[in-house]
Amino acid sequence: MLRVGVLTSKRAPGLDDLRRRVPLACVLERRPARSQSRIAFDHDTANLLIAEGVDVVVLLGYLYIVTEPLLSAFPNRIVNLHDSDLPKYPGLHATRDAIVAGERETRSSAHIVTARLDAGPVIARSAAFPVAPFVHQAVERGHADIVRAYAYAQREWMMRSAWGALAATALDQIREKAAA
Repeated sequence: MLRVGVLTSKRAPGLDDLRRRVPLACVLERRPARSQSRIAFDHDTANLLIAEGVDVVVLLGYLYIVTEPLLSAFPNRIVNLHDSDLPKYPGLHATRDAIVAGERETRSSAHIVTARLDAGPVIARSAAFPVAPFVHQAVERGHADIVRAYAYAQREWMMRSAWGALAATALDQIREKAAA
């Protein structure tokens, strides 16, 4: 059985659902100190996860770009839950970018973390979440405040509804690969 560790920054959307589906070795809420370099921070984080016996790391609402010490400690064993259909919409504002681009639905992706942001292989996708038609009118009319608010709500809907199941599906895929 894989020992799963979760990293989060402030909150972990879908964590309760994930806990019901997969036994977790640990959940770490991590933020670097102002004086700490990212590399030192990831080195310390890797050591904490290794001390807990973690095999696979799930990034759930984790807002930091993972650097080499963590990537080296868990090669091809860090899964990020992302709020868009990768590789089409990478980055921090992916849901908003998809809505502004005219997408009629959004979905979340689980992918293997690599050194390039949101560029690792996608291993699972959530079901589609429809975008309300009025939002496209707001985009056309330049109502950025409405688009921002709706994108936030859309992302929250996806994260709370789908991320636990999406993470569990991604972990099943990793488990199957390890067994093969």
